[in-house]
Amino acid sequence: MPSKMSWFNKEMIRHIARSSGWISIVYFLGLLFILPIAMLMMYSNEHFPDYEGHNFLFQLNFEFQLGLLVIVPVILAVFLFRFLHVKQASDLMHSLPLKREKIFHHYVLTGMVFLIAPVVVITLIIMILHSILDFGRLFTLEDLFHWAGTTTVIALILYTASVMIAMVTGISAVHAILSYIFLFFPFGFVLLLFNNLKILFYGFPSDFFLDQQLEKMSPITYAATLNGRGFHWNDAALFLIISVVFYAAALLIYKKRKVEQASEAIAFPKLRSVFKYGVTFCTMILGGTYFSGVSDHNLAWTIFGYVIGTIFGYFIAEMVLQKTWRVFGRVKGLAVYAAIVIVLVLGVKTLGIYDNRLPDVADIRSVQLTNDPRLYLNHSEKDEDYNRMKPMKEKANIAAVQRMHRQILADRNLKHRKHEPLTDFYIHYELKNGSSLTREYSVNERLYDDFFKPIYESEEYKLAAKSIFKVKENKIKTINISAYGPLNKKLLLSDPEEIKEALSALRKDMLAESYQDSVYYHDRGSMIEIFMGDGQVVDAGEFNPGYHHFSKWLKKKNLLNRAAVTAEDFSHALIVKVDLANKGDMDPSKKELESKEGSLVIRDKRQMGQVLDQASASVDKEYKVIFYYKIDDSYEIMSFDEDHAPDFVKKHFLNR
Repeated sequence: MPSKMSWFNKEMIRHIARSSGWISIVYFLGLLFILPIAMLMMYSNEHFPDYEGHNFLFQLNFEFQLGLLVIVPVILAVFLFRFLHVKQASDLMHSLPLKREKIFHHYVLTGMVFLIAPVVVITLIIMILHSILDFGRLFTLEDLFHWAGTTTVIALILYTASVMIAMVTGISAVHAILSYIFLFFPFGFVLLLFNNLKILFYGFPSDFFLDQQLEKMSPITYAATLNGRGFHWNDAALFLIISVVFYAAALLIYKKRKVEQASEAIAFPKLRSVFKYGVTFCTMILGGTYFSGVSDHNLAWTIFGYVIGTIFGYFIAEMVLQKTWRVFGRVKGLAVYAAIVIVLVLGVKTLGIYDNRLPDVADIRSVQLTNDPRLYLNHSEKDEDYNRMKPMKEKANIAAVQRMHRQILADRNLKHRKHEPLTDFYIHYELKNGSSLTREYSVNERLYDDFFKPIYESEEYKLAAKSIFKVKENKIKTINISAYGPLNKKLLLSDPEEIKEALSALRKDMLAESYQDSVYYHDRGSMIEIFMGDGQVVDAGEFNPGYHHFSKWLKKKNLLNRAAVTAEDFSHALIVKVDLANKGDMDPSKKELESKEGSLVIRDKRQMGQVLDQASASVDKEYKVIFYYKIDDSYEIMSFDEDHAPDFVKKHFLNR
């Protein structure tokens, strides 16, 4: 009668512990110094950090924690499965009277214990410190369990991914490198792919897509944000499911792996072509992205980047697979790959299906137009989403956006001057058939003023785009108005009646604001922030000199001097008229302005008030004015154009 063998093999466990158990000890010692000992040092020195609460344990020496978290699981898998990559060790292990499943489970599960045990012990030590020392105000036991659970889940997905990679390679060094490539691959590939699609397709909205929580696509990039964000348990569940998938896939691959594949870079012949051309494609788009960025999107240098990336990636992959540098005669595969890529790219560009697609007005249900891709997305978990732009449905606005879009397409080959300011426009259509279309264009906004003006001045656009129209009065806690400049002027409105009146005046001004005024007074005025009862802070724009209703209300309440910089804050002002044809006069320094002849010095408060109300923050205006504050040696340089110049200023420079 054959003897029954126990599933649990003590000798194998001892062998695994002797070969790889030291990694668990190093991990434990690292965590010990990073967390408990660091906490004891804080306590003994009575020097506690400013941060506390949910992420306290992650914020404590986070860089070192992150380093251990992303290195230890991969290194552990490399050392555990080194026997697969050394021919003698592989032959010896597989000559034992043990099924492959048993070998696999012993190694993988023992590795998991080595990975989890240090975290459990550190958690127990911190629990003891929390109970006997005064750490309760910095974090709770719930925060501690959150740290332990998060660390364990991230470590497990990194470990199981590396275990799976161990099964497809026969070289330990390649195992480590491929593990990190595989873990970074979703994040890096999508990032590179979208950036290259932006190069290939005119209007491809790469930033719009990349803004949608791209860091979640890789456990490493996700782990890199743990000190500043919460770890949701739905993410934890997803990571655990993926870990189980990696575990099962690794077992399946291991059972099909041939023993003699030890020392081969890729253990399965059918995967070698995938590896070779996958590396070639990734280095190709990496080269294109790099040279496009450093050359300011120069087409010739971008093509050069694609060529160099393709050649470099192809031959590096061949060297890894052949384990020799003598591979430069193997060019047949490179030629076929290059021919396929060229045909595909030329075909796509010639047809222009993506670039030229513009929906008919009759097919559009709604449209959104903004320069911030995040305004399309609802990141808020609360009922009110104050920042997301609402769709516009009026036919006039839909037609106006489409006309602007059509003109942008017509101007695609327009050459922009060097250092010309460009603005990103995002256009998002919702079509009546249920589909959507999003485009992104980087253009000189001033060229499209005539197209954007009727859109901006429409009531629907302002209600859709400006956050001040989305807040509810009864949910506002305070309105804070902070003036720019060195005076640190701040006005806080907390009385419900005053909030209601102020909000009404601001809304009237914003609805009445012309497009020209919005451009002229941009970045000029006081910042308006609305603090909601739900803890959110809403950026409500700027209070500028064109807001007459709100100015009148503040004067009536004797609050204007607290909400904005006024002429009373200056001792005098100096006005100079410059020649904008001279580029040196576009943005001159204070010293250069003070040295110019024919300047106008004003000390009259009424005149200074007139100039202040007409001043712009932009530098492309012919009249430059230096406002000298009464305090210290502070000053501020603004400008205004001929249309906004007060009569006494025009008269002075007319007589020069």
